[in-house]
Amino acid sequence: MVTTGISTASFFDTLMLEDAPALFRQWGVKNAEYYLNSYCEYDLAFVDRLAKETEDAGIRVVGVHPMSLQYEPLLFTPHPRQRSDAMKSYELVLRAGERLHADHYVMHGPVVLNGVAKNLQLERLAPIFDTLSDMAEDHGLHLTLENVSYSIMPTPQIGTEIHSLITRPLYHTLDIKQAIRAGVDPMAFVDAFGEFILAVHACDCDFSGERPRYCLPPHGGYDFARLARALKSKGFEGSFLLEAYSDMYRDKSELKDAYDALTQLINA
Repeated sequence: MVTTGISTASFFDTLMLEDAPALFRQWGVKNAEYYLNSYCEYDLAFVDRLAKETEDAGIRVVGVHPMSLQYEPLLFTPHPRQRSDAMKSYELVLRAGERLHADHYVMHGPVVLNGVAKNLQLERLAPIFDTLSDMAEDHGLHLTLENVSYSIMPTPQIGTEIHSLITRPLYHTLDIKQAIRAGVDPMAFVDAFGEFILAVHACDCDFSGERPRYCLPPHGGYDFARLARALKSKGFEGSFLLEAYSDMYRDKSELKDAYDALTQLINA
């Protein structure tokens, strides 16, 4: 069954993470992705408190998503000390995900800078995904690689190449806005490896101007129902998670309205 939820990334700098469960309970939101903003939110004492508030509110945590630039690029560095320190942060977030009973971890991976190809050879990087997937599985999580326009997998072609180089299943979070930003139809990711997609980061997009404008559902007209049908045909039983930028709204109540609209749209 396809479900809907909200990523707390939508509350960036407008609501503290520990205040989200109570708000979700008030709104009737049952599924959430927790965006961990900084190192203090990886602390297990903080996570224990958050887990209790989450359980009391009856929220299911679909995934955990750290502030990836804090350490993820260094998970793939050739330098052993840099990688060792990054692995410690990764392990902390995996422990947080396990305590929160999350299904998966959302990863951006290495950042790709324009004109810079050093240390981004897929033949070297791909086996690292096997190691990271094993670590996630040890904590009861699936590792999902998100398509991000400035990171390792902006296109489905690169994702397909990574799949050809690894020995373990690699799962994915599909981000609609990041696909559009990279000039890719989100449906192309479904066609390429839809059976490995576990969640969708959803916001709307208005294509009427010279360039796409991201907005809250239902104000852009993106065909969420078509995407949901395509994913269902691949066996998708995950969540469409509203993930908005905080400059898309003036009042948080607009996110509740967008969540309700998204729920209606994917079931259209």
